[in-house]
Amino acid sequence: MRIGRLRLRNVKRHAELDLELAPGLTIIRGPNEAGKTTVQRALEMVLFRRANSTAQELDGFRTWGAKTEPWVGISFEDETGNGTLSKSFAGQRGTVELRLATGEVVSDPAAVEQRVASLTGLPSEKFFQATASVHHHELDDLEVDEATLRDRLQQSMSGADRGTHATRRKLEEAIRRYKTEGPKNPGFLKVWRAEVDRLRDSVARGEAGLTQLENDRAVLTAARERRAELERELGEQRQGYEVAQRAVALAKRGEDAQRRYGLYRRATELRGEIDELEASHPSPVPLERLRAAVTNLRNLEYRLSEMRAERSAEMDVTGYQLVLPDPVWRPWRLIAAVLLVATILVIGAGIALDTAALTLFGGALAIAFLAAVFMYWLRRRKLDEVKQANMLRDAEVARRMAGRNQLADQVRQGEAERAQALASINRKDLVEADALLAAEIDHSAQIDTRQAEFRGMLGDEADRADMAELRDQAAAETDQCRHALAGLGEIGAAPEKHLAEFEAAMKRLTPEREAAMQAEAQAEARVEANGVDAEQVAAEGEELATASERLDSAERRLRIYEEVLSTLNAAEQATMKKAARFLEEQMAGDVERITGGRYRQLKVDETNLRFSVFSPELGDWVDAQRSLSQGTLDQLYLCARLGIVRQVTQPAFPPLILDDPFVTFDEERARRALELLRDVAAEHQIIYLTTSDRYDGLADKVVVLPGPDRGDESAAGDTGPRAGATATGTGTGATIPAGPGGTAAAAGRPTPKP
Repeated sequence: MRIGRLRLRNVKRHAELDLELAPGLTIIRGPNEAGKTTVQRALEMVLFRRANSTAQELDGFRTWGAKTEPWVGISFEDETGNGTLSKSFAGQRGTVELRLATGEVVSDPAAVEQRVASLTGLPSEKFFQATASVHHHELDDLEVDEATLRDRLQQSMSGADRGTHATRRKLEEAIRRYKTEGPKNPGFLKVWRAEVDRLRDSVARGEAGLTQLENDRAVLTAARERRAELERELGEQRQGYEVAQRAVALAKRGEDAQRRYGLYRRATELRGEIDELEASHPSPVPLERLRAAVTNLRNLEYRLSEMRAERSAEMDVTGYQLVLPDPVWRPWRLIAAVLLVATILVIGAGIALDTAALTLFGGALAIAFLAAVFMYWLRRRKLDEVKQANMLRDAEVARRMAGRNQLADQVRQGEAERAQALASINRKDLVEADALLAAEIDHSAQIDTRQAEFRGMLGDEADRADMAELRDQAAAETDQCRHALAGLGEIGAAPEKHLAEFEAAMKRLTPEREAAMQAEAQAEARVEANGVDAEQVAAEGEELATASERLDSAERRLRIYEEVLSTLNAAEQATMKKAARFLEEQMAGDVERITGGRYRQLKVDETNLRFSVFSPELGDWVDAQRSLSQGTLDQLYLCARLGIVRQVTQPAFPPLILDDPFVTFDEERARRALELLRDVAAEHQIIYLTTSDRYDGLADKVVVLPGPDRGDESAAGDTGPRAGATATGTGTGATIPAGPGGTAAAAGRPTPKP
């Protein structure tokens, strides 16, 4: 499968993007924040993400401020012909359309997912990211979706239509269900063995239970009589306990009323003191206004002293003169015009007379004309810079003169504000204002102290004005409680004492009654448990035989499951061994090529696909991940990715997307790695994303994305691109049609974020 064109609308910074890709190696180049990673993510999503997905990631996939949902479309070519695939990511309202070369149109998301998996040889987005889509920071990420990777290795090496992972998982789950010994979720064998043991014990108990039935019934009758007697006595004590509880509640209520009476009386006194203080403030101006006025006076004094010092230190710029001369540019314009006329005449004469010498001389004149034009342009540009420098000089002189006048105005204005502030508080200077502020603060502190005590006493009731009324109500409630306690007689005279006596009696009788109830329940349970007859014992015997037969059958089935699982594990080990040998064969040449022959021998671990290389310095094998530099390790994992994707995607050829994986490579190894990718591009289309132009000469097509403009740099997040991006190509690559900027456009209108 080779992608011919990629189109994006409202995808992060790309409000409108149309890219034409080469069948072989396409380099998409641009500076940071040009949207290269967005292009890679869009390809991953259009191929494998369902359009009606509601994943949280899609919230940031749409261009900032766009009114329509993100849309991604591709045109592709496979063995049957050309087709198109487009997706609109709008959550539950998302749509997808797959048009094949046969004319078939598929719009069901699940059906499209299956068709794309068949076209690319990749079953899922996660598997695509683990093999054919390489980010610069994840070359060593070969364990993502490990189960799918193992299955695809088995398919590609054995020719089977599916892997064994799902079957092995089902077998392991079945064995776990049979053999689990946990107390909360026991397995089938433990449950059925326990059932057999239970039935055996039940039959034995049933044969002995008939002899105990009469004794249990006699014990039950005695227990019922004892329980009835204790319940009657406990009821009498509970009635007395309830009366004593009411008496205790009345006593507490009277104490609370007495406490509230003292509280409201003190609150009434505080309210009077606060009113007296509120009427005798030393300042007619409120404290906050007075404090603000004094603070403002202090700030004005400080500002006036600062401005006077600044005015005395200001430099005189009236004599500052510096004018830059204008550069000479008109002679170069005349020379360019003369050379242009001479070039036209000589080339015309050469063509008319069919003389090669005149034609070559005309070419030399044309080069001289271009040089004169270039010098004319440089002189004109220098003229603009000189004019701008002179304008900046004049502006600086004017600014300094205006600053001196403005500073004098500010001094006069500050003095007027100081006089006005002193007049507002009726004081002569700042010293008197500070003294007045101190007196007002002390007076306000006295008021705040009494108000704090007032609110601390009353809490939420502090805003109520009828303190005297509340005091009288508390006194009346105290008398009512005292009369009610007198009406309860002996209990009302000492409620706490009687409450303790009743409670002690209840504590003594309650466990006795509970013991009697427990004895009755136990006796009743023994009677019910002893109600076993011969028919029940016979039925349990039959159940015991059935349970024993079922247990034997389950044990035989478990042995079969374990044998099958052992066979599958052996087959998977063989598959991993074959995969390791395949990777060694594929990777050895690639690693030798990239490293310039430094590492010629490679070993792959059959259990976890870890790599070892033969070190020429040590003369021995070393673990790649522990011993090699990060750059060499990245080169090793790049070769591993290429080997794996060749193997697991057969017979399909999905496109490979690489996001600048050579950032840790040196110049020479990066060049060799890209030459390797050119060879791989004979089978797999390769899309290479980078910020560097050092690989342009090896590409079939180069697409240039513009970076963010000045407005984009000041905004946060991923913004839209500028119009006027370019896409250039070599070999069979074509140029994308010109956009709004007048050059070949790889991006549409900008969509900046606020």
